[in-house]
Parts: sequence; structure tokens; C-alpha cells
Amino acid sequence: MLQYSQATITSHIQQLEDEIGMPLFDRLGKKIQLTSVGHELYGYVLELLSSYEKIRHISSDEHTVRGELRIGASETMTVFKLAPVLAAYKNRYPEVTVSLLNDNCIPLRERLHTGELDIAITLEPVVDDPQLSTEVCSEERLVFVGGNQLAIRSIEEADGECIIFSEKNCSLRRFFEQVLVEKGIRTQNHLEFTSMEAMKQCVASGLGISLMPYISVEALLQDGRMKIIESADDEHLMFFAQISYHKNKWLSKAHQKFIEMLLGHLHV
Repeated sequence: MLQYSQATITSHIQQLEDEIGMPLFDRLGKKIQLTSVGHELYGYVLELLSSYEKIRHISSDEHTVRGELRIGASETMTVFKLAPVLAAYKNRYPEVTVSLLNDNCIPLRERLHTGELDIAITLEPVVDDPQLSTEVCSEERLVFVGGNQLAIRSIEEADGECIIFSEKNCSLRRFFEQVLVEKGIRTQNHLEFTSMEAMKQCVASGLGISLMPYISVEALLQDGRMKIIESADDEHLMFFAQISYHKNKWLSKAHQKFIEMLLGHLHV
């Protein structure tokens, strides 16, 4: 990220270890991991980075918004909810440097804990994490879907059908598996994808059935390339759009303005 050579990084690590007087890393073949001293130093480094971030966000006057905004978002939220907010934010606050990372909900929350992200926008069950401040922005319906030629009418008839899953560290995958277990539907016959777009195209092609946010498949349903598979408990198939950040995170003016703009958009 810093465009440093490997030799330069090695030299910097050696200087740190010489100054501390103890090794910061264990070298295990081609792998390295932090020593106990390295873990202790890491906590202080996070404090330094937090202070540095505050300095970078100092504005020349109360009306200026500048600094850095590191956002994480799920693919569905980025494509169907976040794009217009980012465009409006960049237009209004051009001095803020914005970076966006797309990932599954669970890894995004982990990055909030490590300080790699400032804000995460996810679509999942309501987050219950005492270390995070989370606000639910909207309810988003989930639907079972299949190709328009699929013979079955309800998900209760789906035993033996090919199941289209997202990857294992995805909240939607875990929720989907739980629903199938409760309904006694076997999942041995399944395919796993890392891309929501790939999942949608495979379902539309008749390869199998899946559970997806309605907002992500609405166009395919309207075009007749997919159909909704009925379920006896449709009212419980609901995820929530949420914005989260660490409770100990210092929110700059750039962060606050983005959160305000996002909530205003999602609450509409």
C-alpha cells in the first residue's frame, strides 16, 4: 500500500525490534506472526493511528469537511442502495478521500473491530455486538427464487433440488441454511458462489434455487426470468439494512456527515 520494497519493510521492522529490544514477529518458515510483545505494541499503534487520524481531519474552519472515510459494504447494499449516496457525498464534500471495500457482513464487522474500517453498511439480521454502535435503517424482504420453468411451487417441496449458496462466511448463507434445516430440506446437492451476480444468473438459468434480497432480484422477476417460490413463513424472511461503527471510534465531521446523508437516504 505504501509502495515500499520488501527490503525496506524488513529494515523498518528490524529498527523497531532494535528499539524495543525484543522480537515483534515469530518467523515460522514463510509465515510470520506477532509475538506477545508485538501484540502489546499493536494496541499502542492503534492509539497512535487514531490520534493521527484526528489530526488529518482538523479543518481550517467549522464549515470545511476534509479527511478520509473508509467504508465497508455488502455487495447488495453497494449496488442497490449506496451508489447514489456516495455520488452525492463526493459532490458535496470533494476534499474527503473516500475508499470503499465490498465484502460479506461478518468480515466487515471484523474490520470494524481491528480499525481497518470506519463504517460498515450491511444487510443481515439485527447486529447484536456490544462493541459496535448500530442503527437499523430499513427492512428488506428476502425471497426464495428459482428459474421460471421450475416445477415446484413452495420451498417445502424443494427437498432434492440444487441449492445455490453464497460463501460460508456470509450472513445470508447462515440464515438460508438454518431455514432449510428447520424445514427438513437436504442441502447435499448445492453450489457455492462468492458473487451475488453469479448466483442470480445461475438461478435464472434454471440451475437451482436460492434465497436472496428482493431488491437484488426485482428486475429479473419483473422480466420473467425468475419466479418467487412460496414459503409458509414469508413474514419471517426479513433482513435489515444497518450502519455500524465501533463504539470507541472517534467520528470526525466527515464521518458524521456521511452517516447523516446515508440515514436520510435509507429511511426514505
